[in-house]
Amino acid sequence: MTTIEIQSLISQLSESVQSFHDRFGITGKTTREELLSRIPIQTEEVSELKHSILNENEERIANEAVDVLYVAIGTVLRLDSRISKLALKEVIDKNNSKTLITHYINEAGKVSRRS
Repeated sequence: MTTIEIQSLISQLSESVQSFHDRFGITGKTTREELLSRIPIQTEEVSELKHSILNENEERIANEAVDVLYVAIGTVLRLDSRISKLALKEVIDKNNSKTLITHYINEAGKVSRRS
């Protein structure tokens, strides 16, 4: 599978999340309480991903990683679309500007700014 095919599937995943929200009435203005209620769901999915990484095959790991993404996309879609659009552009631009000159991979494996 090519990167373009995966990108297309990620777009389809986003459409699936919106459809899921519509089917279950997760629509309208979002409250902080709703956003906070999503944290345990996201935490559970991340925990399942960790378990898969430690104990299961690559197929299960991929499924759990997509579950994490599904919930995260859902949170982004529940926010005001103007704000989400700005945040998406900001994160994309911020990460696209990182280079080996400006950043390095630290001991924990995270890309960090050089001092």
